[in-house]
Amino acid sequence: MKITSFGEVLWDNFPNYKVLGGAPLNVLVRLSALGADCSLISRRGNDQDGEALLKQVQNTIATDLIQVDNQYPTSLVNVQLDKHGNASYDVVYPCAWDNIAATEAAKTRIAQSDAFIYGSLGVRDERSRQALNELLPHAKFKIFDANLRKPHYDINHLREMMNQADFIKLNDDELYEIAAALGSSYHGLEQHIHYLAEHTQTQHFCITLGGYGALYYRNGEIFAHHGYRVNVIDTVGAGDNFLAGFIYQFLQHKEPKEMLAFACALGAIVASQRGATPEVSMNDILTFMNPQ
Repeated sequence: MKITSFGEVLWDNFPNYKVLGGAPLNVLVRLSALGADCSLISRRGNDQDGEALLKQVQNTIATDLIQVDNQYPTSLVNVQLDKHGNASYDVVYPCAWDNIAATEAAKTRIAQSDAFIYGSLGVRDERSRQALNELLPHAKFKIFDANLRKPHYDINHLREMMNQADFIKLNDDELYEIAAALGSSYHGLEQHIHYLAEHTQTQHFCITLGGYGALYYRNGEIFAHHGYRVNVIDTVGAGDNFLAGFIYQFLQHKEPKEMLAFACALGAIVASQRGATPEVSMNDILTFMNPQ
């Protein structure tokens, strides 16, 4: 299983500690732990944070496509948690991944990959957006993970990226916001899913519902998993881990309910621990799903 992702890699700066993050990286770290061959197309600064970033991930994912920028710094995101562990983000602009280039090596890697993952935050700047547009035609299967962070997105750019996707992952808030912005007059969650599927001509949608599980739309049919109850420490990376788990199952052609159960379990486990990429084994996931 070969997966490539495009976009932001950054340091999440919490009030009392700092951890490596960014949705594209979080997804790949988990997929790598599950056994996938993973590579990230991104850009870091020529600075201490950039060196520390590279050192931390080089034994987990391929780093040869993480470019070095001599002008902009490695990305830093200031994170605040509320009393329920829900996070808010201040994504410092500009930074190195606002200047990603579409290299020939990146195009080759994407063409060799089973799936190519991209999102909205990593293309907030025109330079990286142009790079993504050059890379997308080389992908066999394109996965769009919205990851909306105000004010770093535009509905027209979202529409373009969704129209090119084979698979779209949103949370419920993103679903309602995007559907309304694209003209949906509906009020129901499932109605919005059908509307966006028709509007974007996309046959696969995943909608995460936080602690209430997730929905998977496939070719007009909707499947549901109602989630797992855990003691939430923080929600950072929970959606990224859900997506990693779902992709892992999806590319093995598992049944929809099996994919959802596995992905929801992985997301719940991560939400019950600190940070986006805690160590979680396959046995941990299976035991969580079916405790003895």
